[in-house]
Amino acid sequence: MGEGGRRPDEGLANSIAAAGILHSPTGPIKTIWQVPEEVPIAVLFNSAPYAVMMATPADLDDFAAGFALAEGIITSASHIKGILTLPSEEGLAVDLAVDEKHLNRDRMVKRSLEGRVGCGLCGIEDIKDAIRMPEGIAVNTPLSPQAVARAYEALPQWQPMNAVNRTVHAAAWCSADGDILLSREDVGRHNALDKLIGALAKTNTNLRDGFVLMSSRCSFELVQKCALAGIGALATISAPTALALQLARQAGLKLAALSKGGVMIFEQE
Repeated sequence: MGEGGRRPDEGLANSIAAAGILHSPTGPIKTIWQVPEEVPIAVLFNSAPYAVMMATPADLDDFAAGFALAEGIITSASHIKGILTLPSEEGLAVDLAVDEKHLNRDRMVKRSLEGRVGCGLCGIEDIKDAIRMPEGIAVNTPLSPQAVARAYEALPQWQPMNAVNRTVHAAAWCSADGDILLSREDVGRHNALDKLIGALAKTNTNLRDGFVLMSSRCSFELVQKCALAGIGALATISAPTALALQLARQAGLKLAALSKGGVMIFEQE
């Protein structure tokens, strides 16, 4: 699988056995399914609470770093002096130590409730904070349909959690030729992307040399996170929303989606 790949046992390590009765055409069968863990993850900056996200408790250092970068709270992983993960009531707390001068307080929108797995906006109190795009981040990343198709075909091999529970999303980093080099998984698509962004930052990956592949639909929040992280191309399973496409064009982010007829590369008008 190569450097950065996922171990086969990682899926089972983050899943819980659940017994039930499978009602099949041939009759009821006692069955055990593996279901993914989903716990509250509190994100703190310098021990001050910022947000609580529902996530799979794996790769939390990557998640915290990627969340900070993808939200625009910091501009470089080098600004993080340390990350500490501790148990906290029903979940976990991840505390990032960052010099105050490196914290972008203008990007730290006020949140009033937890961020749930299905939404990247939960808790944002002011509608103006929902769409927060950077300006002029175009990186001219190459994106070919052949590379996207190749990465799609290989993606299941990089989803050990999903192989066990068939429930979680994957975010993968791919070379310009479509080789998957790194992947992260989570019950939430936004969390999976945050984890991938954090992992890429740790390795100082050149974000102009590849693209992100997501096992989910293309929502505008994914476009925002990629743009803020400096990623130039994003491919997803389904088509983008109109807003996602609009923001991607605004940021110079190339988009692709899987289709029954092949791979769709959207024009940048």
